[in-house]
Amino acid sequence: MDQLKNYREVGIFDLLSAPLNPIGAFDAEQFKKDVRALLDERSEDKFVAVDLAGLDFLYSDAYNALLLFQTELSARGGMMAMLTNNTTIIDGLKKAGLDKKLKVFAFEAEMMAFSLHNQAPQEPSMITIDPVEPVAEQPQVASQNTYSGNAAPAPSGSLDRRTGSHRKFTKSFNAISKDEEKLAKKGMNMPFDEEKSPARTVLTIILLVVLIGGLLAYLLI
Repeated sequence: MDQLKNYREVGIFDLLSAPLNPIGAFDAEQFKKDVRALLDERSEDKFVAVDLAGLDFLYSDAYNALLLFQTELSARGGMMAMLTNNTTIIDGLKKAGLDKKLKVFAFEAEMMAFSLHNQAPQEPSMITIDPVEPVAEQPQVASQNTYSGNAAPAPSGSLDRRTGSHRKFTKSFNAISKDEEKLAKKGMNMPFDEEKSPARTVLTIILLVVLIGGLLAYLLI
């Protein structure tokens, strides 16, 4: 290509130098002419970028020109990209909502890495994934309830205490209740009834022996 000299190849990209107007700003009209001439000469090219080195700001006409060729190149399966690490330009793209539509490379090395990734042949992945073992089913614990239905009956909200065929009380429960009743009656009816101890019995016998002995001695005198 003899007519257009302001570009160089970086990976799969044709990197154009940013055209400047007399006041040093980005010349959007000249940029359109340069890209159009490049695509006419190299119709098979799908990846074009513009080097914005030395520029600190882009006007809206520059964004419109970039979007114009992004739409055209994306239809070919390519893209329009920018080469800049200027934070003002990047912030301007974000404010205009164009950061998701235009690819930005900070350095040529990133552009080369992107090119190598896209030029690499698509090979089947050699990574094998171990089959996932099914989780062992937890053994079910037999229920201690005697209910045989599909679901346990819901507890009744009422406080019905009536007994019936479905309600059984143990013998020990009844025995405890009866014993408590006997103790209560015994405590109320015989409060002074105490069990006699062996010591009192022995003392009573000794007193009787002494009395009998004294009585015999009195009669013999």
